[in-house]
Amino acid sequence: MLHHTGSALKSALSWLRSPLSKVSADFVISKKGEIYKLNPNLSLYYTWHAGTSKWGVYKSVNPISFGIEQEHLIGEDWPEEQVKSAARVCYYLSQKFGKGERLAILSHAAVAIPKGRKTDPENYPWRLFSQYFHEYDEQ
Repeated sequence: MLHHTGSALKSALSWLRSPLSKVSADFVISKKGEIYKLNPNLSLYYTWHAGTSKWGVYKSVNPISFGIEQEHLIGEDWPEEQVKSAARVCYYLSQKFGKGERLAILSHAAVAIPKGRKTDPENYPWRLFSQYFHEYDEQ
């Protein structure tokens, strides 16, 4: 699941690493495309990134998804290196955990309850993301 941080990288990393925040993510991707893995064991632990959410038959999305935060403030452009890194992380997760099937790649906005509670990642360049994802698939 793709998110945006709504804050600068340093603040986002500090917040997501703090037990006081009561939120977490599996990865954070900087504007420069640097990937920070926050979950030490993706197979064992799930993160609390989707909050109140629903997708299909699942009444909570956190246990069945990976949270990928991207450093971004509303109104900013999405740097190409950042989008490329997000596609790389999603491709990696798809290969490692997809069990021969593609994993769904969703926005936070798509699963948040009530509808409209979350809007991220706003104005995301999904076509560019898809292009990079498929380039990894062809390698």
